[in-house]
Amino acid sequence: MSTTRKLIATVTVLATLALLWYSARGHTSHYKMVDEVMVAYDQWLGRPLRVHGWVEVGSIDERIVDQQSVRTFVLAEKGKRLAVRSTGPKPDAFRDGAEVVAEGRLVLEQGAPVLIATGLSAKCPSKYEGAHRDRLFDDSGTMGEAWGSSSPKRSSPASR
Repeated sequence: MSTTRKLIATVTVLATLALLWYSARGHTSHYKMVDEVMVAYDQWLGRPLRVHGWVEVGSIDERIVDQQSVRTFVLAEKGKRLAVRSTGPKPDAFRDGAEVVAEGRLVLEQGAPVLIATGLSAKCPSKYEGAHRDRLFDDSGTMGEAWGSSSPKRSSPASR
């Protein structure tokens, strides 16, 4: 292999690696719990971040500002609290006490950290807990009303 070909191959590989590194560095975000962020919030200022916690009861404030829905609330976990401001749509399961992951950037407002959220995800407990056994199975152990067994039975073609 000639020296020119080796040089071209080396430059191509290095350019590809540099492009991958450059494109990936702006699209990564750290996943942290509220207490982890609040211990040393200054290291997270301005960086992409996903923060997991529970919506503090009574902290949700929703308003329409310039024809856009703006909500502020507090995420809490292990005694630590973080103010969050979010715009746009909210998940159906978002409410007081909901388990939420807020994605955005941490900023300082009046000396206090605030997460400016660009996205919210709320866990819906009913999707993760099993259905009640009494709705799935009747006393005989066969599938109950949750599986549609209470609907009228169709006759077989032979009995028509």
